[in-house]
Amino acid sequence: MDEVKLVAALKGRDSAAIEALIETHGNRLLRSATLLCGDETNAQDLVQDTFVEALRSVHRFRGQASLYTWLHSILRNLTRHYHRDRKRLVYDNELAAQEIPVLVERPSALDFGSAAAELARALQQLSDAHREVLVLRYYEHMKIHELARQLGVSKGTVKSRLHYAIREMQRLLPADMNLFGVEGTKETV
Repeated sequence: MDEVKLVAALKGRDSAAIEALIETHGNRLLRSATLLCGDETNAQDLVQDTFVEALRSVHRFRGQASLYTWLHSILRNLTRHYHRDRKRLVYDNELAAQEIPVLVERPSALDFGSAAAELARALQQLSDAHREVLVLRYYEHMKIHELARQLGVSKGTVKSRLHYAIREMQRLLPADMNLFGVEGTKETV
């Protein structure tokens, strides 16, 4: 089913169209949500909320962007709310003292799963704006002008955020992961 027909069917609350929407875009949104929030369980909730919100507001979809881009913008807004709400949590000192510290094991860069975990850990240490621009550029394969339009900022701002995000990732990732060139992630003077 092409996108125009799918949107029309969604506006008519066709259950087959809803299933097609979830099947077509669910996994990609989940991957993006996991990278943006850092937790697969919360990412699943965010994706579910994205589809619920999309179905509530499908009548406002104007077709100026692709359906996936529209869904991803809903996901981004929900992720921003998620991060904002998490920052508001206040820990009880007594409960915090009772928490068992998690032992962090330094994974081998040769193991793909470990490298992915290390990359996800580093992504979570970035600011929301820097994490978002890296995910959209390198995981969603958006071009600079698409990023600018999606984020509502200038192309120069996108380039600046990418520059600083990559620089921060170089600092955060182990040198042996070699993600940013021949010299690995070592900081150059």
